[in-house]
Order: sequence, then C-alpha cells, then structure tokens
Amino acid sequence: MARRRQFMSTVATGLAIGSLAGCSSDESSDDSSTQYPDYTDVPDAAEEYLSDTSNYDGTGIDARDADEVSVTVGAQGNGSFWAFGPPVVAISQGTTVVWEWNGKGGSHNVVSKDDREPLDSGTAVTSSDKTYEYTFEEPGTYLYVCIPHRVQGMKGAIVVE
Repeated sequence: MARRRQFMSTVATGLAIGSLAGCSSDESSDDSSTQYPDYTDVPDAAEEYLSDTSNYDGTGIDARDADEVSVTVGAQGNGSFWAFGPPVVAISQGTTVVWEWNGKGGSHNVVSKDDREPLDSGTAVTSSDKTYEYTFEEPGTYLYVCIPHRVQGMKGAIVVE
C-alpha cells in the first residue's frame, strides 16, 4: 500500500509540474501582430462571430497601410494550436492577406464562414510551408474558419475598409 501511495504521489506531482510548465515560459507570439497598431473598431458581426475564440481580446491589428499582411495558421489558442494569429486584421482595399501554416495543431485550412466564397484554401493540411493568399478588392467584413477546428473556435475575420 505504501508503494501505491508513493507512486500516486509521484504521478500527481508530475502532473502538477507538467501542467504548470507553460506558465513560466516566455510565450512568444506566432504572428507578426506586434508590428501593427491595435484595431479597436471591430464590426459587430466579427465581435459576435469571434466571441467564443480564446485568442480574441476585442481588438485586432490595423494593417490598413500595408500592401501585404500575414496571418499565422496554427497559432496558440482554443486549447492548443487551433487559432489564427491575429484573429482580426483590418486592411485597405487591394491588400493581400497571406495565411502561413506553422505546422502546429494538426491539419488546417482557411474557408469562408458557411463554406461560401471567396476564401477557400482547399483540403486541410498539416504543413509548415503551406501558404494561401487572397487579395481583397471589395470593402466588407470577411469571416472565415478552419473546418477541422471549427468546434474548437478556430475562426478569424478580415475587415476591408
């Protein structure tokens, strides 16, 4: 009985240490959002759509002066690497968004909400060198999702002004 208690104590300690391992690390961002200012005028449709996404904090990035902006596919969020980083990007008409897979979190894709055009990167893939790009010509709010991780909350929005 003493051995069993010692074993259980060792297992419990290991689980506690393992669950805290990520807490003390300097978690670096998987996206380049630090180079852009915050975007706080997020449309209501995007706010509601992203309300259950763990890495959405009510702001996005303001890349309206950029010709091209990157979004990480497989960023940290929603309990694993099941997020887009950043979840909201504001751009100007004519800007190209490049989604870049980082190889984390399993197979991902980028598809417009409700499987409608214009966004469709194709079949979900696990890769660290896959990219998908789209140039936005029309103003509006474009909501998108990773089909395999929709339930986990892997969603994003592009706001074109």
